[in-house]
Amino acid sequence: MNPETAKRLCALNNAFYRDNSGSFSETRQSPWPGWTRCLEVLRAQGGLPDDRRAGGRRAGGRQSLSILDLACGNLRFERFLASALPDAALAFHAVDNCDSLASPMPGAKNRRLDWSTDRRLTYQSLDILDTLHSGLCLNDRLAAPLCDLAVSFGFLHHVPLREYREKVLASLVRQTRPGGFVIVSLWQFLNDEALAQRAQATREHALQELGLPALDDNDCLLGWKNLPGTYRYCHHFSELEIDRLVESIAPVATARTTSAPSASLLARFTSDGRTGDLNTYLVMRVSCP
Repeated sequence: MNPETAKRLCALNNAFYRDNSGSFSETRQSPWPGWTRCLEVLRAQGGLPDDRRAGGRRAGGRQSLSILDLACGNLRFERFLASALPDAALAFHAVDNCDSLASPMPGAKNRRLDWSTDRRLTYQSLDILDTLHSGLCLNDRLAAPLCDLAVSFGFLHHVPLREYREKVLASLVRQTRPGGFVIVSLWQFLNDEALAQRAQATREHALQELGLPALDDNDCLLGWKNLPGTYRYCHHFSELEIDRLVESIAPVATARTTSAPSASLLARFTSDGRTGDLNTYLVMRVSCP
C-alpha cells in the first residue's frame, strides 16, 4: 500500500465515525472481557493503585494512576476503570479526533464521563493519523504528560501501513514513565469464519465502488448495518505481524539508540467476541534508563 492510498483510507474512516458515531457508540457500551484480564496482569505486577506494592505515589491521600487513552472513542474504558478502581485517584488523558463519540449524547441511556465537566478527565481533539501522514512526531502533538499507563483499544486495526502502526506503539511507549505500562488490543476478525466471509465480499464490492486499488493482505473494507456506501478500513493482524510489532519496541541495545523507546512484553493473550479470540492483547512494561 502506498501512502496516498493509506491517506484515502484514513479519510474514509474519519467520515465513517463522523457520520455514524451515534449508532456505533450504542453498540459499544459494555466493557471487553479482555480488560479485566489486563487489570489482573497489572495487579500481579504491582501496577494498580490499590496494590500497596506499587509504592507511595498518592494524591489527596489516595494512590493515583494517570492514564493516556489514545483513540478513546466513547470513553467506555474510562468508565470501566473508574468502576473497577473506585477508590483510586485517576487522571485520564483521552485523545481522539471524533469529538461526537467522546461527548455525552442527549437522551442516551449510557452513563458517559463528560470531559467538559469531570475533573478527572482531560480530552484532546487530535487526528493521530494525519499527524503521521504529515511527518510530525506524535508525542510533540500530545498534550498529556508522561503517564503511568498508556492504552489504545480498537484503534490499531484502523492504522494502515506497518510503519505507522509501529510509530503509534512507539509513541505510547514514549508517553509512559519508565517502569509504567502500555496495553494495546489487535483485532483478528478473520479468525471468525462468518466475519471473514462478509469481509471478503464487502471488500471486493467496496474497492470498485470507491475506486481504490487492490489492498494488501489482511486489509479489508467492512460495511455497517447494511447501509449502502458506508465502509470503514480495518486490518486483521496475523500472528507474524504481532510478533514484529512486539519486536519493534523490544529492549535490544544493539538494535536502537539509547533515546529510542523500548518495552518488555509481560503478557500476550486472546479474548473477546463470541469465540473468545477476536482480540490479541499485548501488556508491556516500559524500560527504565
